[in-house]
Amino acid sequence: MLLQHGVGRNLLCSSVRLQRPAHIKAVLPSGRRARVVVATAALQPAFPSGPLPIPKGPVSHSYREAESWPTAETVKLETHNLDEQPYVDLIVAGAGPAGVAVASRVAAAGFSVCVIDPDPLAHWPNNYGVWLDEFQAMGLEDCLHVIWPKAKVWLNSEADGEKFLNRPFARVDRPKLKRVLLERCAAAGVTFLPGSVSGCSHGGGASQVELADGRKIRGSLVLDATGHSRRLVQYDKKFDPGYQGAYGIVAEVESHPFPLDTMLFMDWRDDHTAGAGREAMRAANRALPTFLYAMPFTENKVFLEETSLVSRPAAGFSELKERLTARLEWLGIKVTRIEEEEYCLIPMGGVLPTHPQRVLAIGGAAGMVHPSTGFMMARMLGAAPTVADAIIDQLSTPGDKAADAGAPLRPPSESAAARMATAVWAATWPLPRIRQRAFFNFGMDILLSLDLAQMREFFRAFFSLSDFHWHGFLSTRLSFSQLIAFGLSLFLRSSNAARSSLLRLGVPGLLVMLAGLLPTLAADYYPGMQSIKERKDEVDAAARRAAQLTSSLPPPPPSSPSSSPPPPAAPAAAHAGSASTAASK
Repeated sequence: MLLQHGVGRNLLCSSVRLQRPAHIKAVLPSGRRARVVVATAALQPAFPSGPLPIPKGPVSHSYREAESWPTAETVKLETHNLDEQPYVDLIVAGAGPAGVAVASRVAAAGFSVCVIDPDPLAHWPNNYGVWLDEFQAMGLEDCLHVIWPKAKVWLNSEADGEKFLNRPFARVDRPKLKRVLLERCAAAGVTFLPGSVSGCSHGGGASQVELADGRKIRGSLVLDATGHSRRLVQYDKKFDPGYQGAYGIVAEVESHPFPLDTMLFMDWRDDHTAGAGREAMRAANRALPTFLYAMPFTENKVFLEETSLVSRPAAGFSELKERLTARLEWLGIKVTRIEEEEYCLIPMGGVLPTHPQRVLAIGGAAGMVHPSTGFMMARMLGAAPTVADAIIDQLSTPGDKAADAGAPLRPPSESAAARMATAVWAATWPLPRIRQRAFFNFGMDILLSLDLAQMREFFRAFFSLSDFHWHGFLSTRLSFSQLIAFGLSLFLRSSNAARSSLLRLGVPGLLVMLAGLLPTLAADYYPGMQSIKERKDEVDAAARRAAQLTSSLPPPPPSSPSSSPPPPAAPAAAHAGSASTAASK
């Protein structure tokens, strides 16, 4: 359910090596120089969370049954009373993982938060697989109910087609994760308003969210956490993503061929399409390949999913189901009972919402799904504290001013509210993250064009990279410069035919990507926002002024032990402190 792929032409299989234009030859580094670039970039700082190391010590396969879904009896949520509280500090639309994670953190800081959702206790439909180190880093390891010490990829049925990945994988216990996040909301005082949002308007420093039944609630800030429905955020360009589609089942089976200590991350074998009467399936799979994603729980229970990595338009569920049925027959797996069925469709890539805008966003609504892989859970939960803390910081600003002027604890004007929203967007999508996502979009566009043979060659090179590179790519932890080094490393690891194809497919897209990133070089990408360097320069300048003022003061006269300290020293110190504090805000 984590990856998808798409249409393509038979380029990597071509035995004819394309001639590179002269201008491309001039800019492509030699093999030795490229390796130096790759090694140097790996030393540059990545995003704060990683890449993370393989967990220390042996990791063994573990399995327990998932919890039961939380109910109104097991988790006591407070229903919001519009008559008593028509205005709150933060309105969150959507009770998915990212939305409630932000809501609980903001409420825990002392602000009023209301979450709007048709059914806050509804089951989360999609299964979530994650790398173990990611959930360990967030302190959520207890919310995993299956752990595999390693993962595996089948590229084809040849002797060298089996690749083992030295990175433990896990399946999220969705009911437990939901219970944990909702309990945090309940403890922090978050209120819940059952209903569906239909629109949002702004004026006078406040936002008003309208529900489908006509009810309205007002607040200082609004966060769209409605996932791929994107109910409230606005776009200034056409949203044209790729789509990851998957059909899966949690099934009891007579038996299965999967070792319990190994998660089958991708199986690109197509032997199941070779039977009589399956010629059309075989041809379709070679043009628009799909892979098996399998999680063995016990000897007789397994999660099986046929996945399309990324395609445009999306692969049909009926076709995915047909391919999974054929694959299970080829593997000799006889299903005795289907416990759960999943129909998964994930928009990937495409343009980001307009930013900044008055409505904030997180998760799928903010475009946080990995454009090249479909990974989302760890990225969204990892971003929640950053977004929440930015909201807390901005909601505190009117309060700071109110303490001095007796103003209400809310944005005093529309311009003030817009500045607050801009600051949160700058934290949600800082320029390094925007550049990173542009590279992932570039990768998605390449994947959209690959057929089965090309896809196999691509992942053969991908999983031969260093752990630093493939771990960091899948976990959205590589900086833009590290991603460029990743691309060079992938190119060097590819076969000659694959390199020719990557040049043909990649160079035009690379130029488009770089042109699209030009706006991020502007100093006013987020209007009115200071960069970290600008803020540091202000603080340093204030410190220098304070130091100069102190040095210009006459030395204090000698004093006896009984005399008090000279008066000039205290004002100078106070001035230095106030200057530094003012500059740091």
